[in-house]
Amino acid sequence: MKAKKLRDLTLIDLDDKWLVIAVDSCGGIGVKKEDVLNVDPVLVGGLTLRVTLMEVLSTGAEIISVTNGVMNEFHPTGEKLLEGIKKELKTAKIEDVIINGSSEENFSPVSTGLAITVIGIVNKEDLKVGNDLKGLKIGLAGKPKVGNEIKLPVDDELVTYDEIYKLLKNENVVEIIPVGSKGITGELKQIKSEIKLLTDIDVGKSAGPATCALVFYKGDDIKDVKQVGDVL
Repeated sequence: MKAKKLRDLTLIDLDDKWLVIAVDSCGGIGVKKEDVLNVDPVLVGGLTLRVTLMEVLSTGAEIISVTNGVMNEFHPTGEKLLEGIKKELKTAKIEDVIINGSSEENFSPVSTGLAITVIGIVNKEDLKVGNDLKGLKIGLAGKPKVGNEIKLPVDDELVTYDEIYKLLKNENVVEIIPVGSKGITGELKQIKSEIKLLTDIDVGKSAGPATCALVFYKGDDIKDVKQVGDVL
């Protein structure tokens, strides 16, 4: 069995398909006494899952499994994190997915911790990652935001799952890269081609839980996608 790493993804070769794996973690955000940011664990679970869902969905893969490692007791913290995970899956219109996980029952950590792994599967010919991006336009869907900048429970400036699904169906879209804590600059550094930016947006700013996504496309401008550069 062959495997390779692309961006923050692990791809495992299954002959005519790829198994696509993404992982994200979150610590110090919750309602425990040593948490740095006070946020309902239900929202923490959902937003942490959002990062990995965006990564895997953007490759064109179908989600088949979600695993959550809770660094706290299951009741009540783990239960609330799991509630958020299930709500986020519903928001993303993902059904019949296997959810597995574990919690810490031997000790009582004083801050909230969560790690999530998402696994998807895609036909090789449908994979939308690792493509040649030369000559394409670079667009931005959503807006970079992090921490308290995100309006909870709903922020209309974040890229949505429906937008990602629509972009995946657009024949002019070659690749989609969700932006996380490394910011737009961090994501663009992984592209080997020369980049020309055409924006006054802070490209070094963290986008936290994948609040925006880079869209590499050809042809006419795309609705709700702002051109921010070109791949030379």
